[in-house]
Amino acid sequence: MDDWATKRMAELKAAAPVRKNKKDAFVKVPLWWIAQVTRAAKSPQVFAAIWLLHLSWKAKSTTFTLPNARLATQGVDRQAKRRALATLEKAGLITVERRGRKPPRITLVGL
Repeated sequence: MDDWATKRMAELKAAAPVRKNKKDAFVKVPLWWIAQVTRAAKSPQVFAAIWLLHLSWKAKSTTFTLPNARLATQGVDRQAKRRALATLEKAGLITVERRGRKPPRITLVGL
C-alpha cells in the first residue's frame, strides 16, 4: 500500500468504535417471572435491584427517579425499597440522590 492508504487505515482503526467484551453475559428474563421468583424466595430487594436495571433501560439512561408506586405495583414496599437502595449503594453499584419528599434519583454505576 502507498503511504496515504497506510495513514488512512490507521485513522480508520483509531476512529473505530470500541467493541464490548464478548465475555459479558446477558440474559433476557420476563419481569413477571422475576417477580414470582422473588416472592417465592421472599427477597423483594433482589427484585428491586433487577427493577432498577429495567427502569434504566426504559429511561435510556443510567440516571432516573424511583417513586414508591413503581415498586409497590410489583409487591415491594417502601421499606424494602429503602433497604435495597442502601445495600446497593453500600456495594458501590448505585448512587442515590435523596431529594427530600421527592422520589430519589438513582444512578447506576459501572454500566
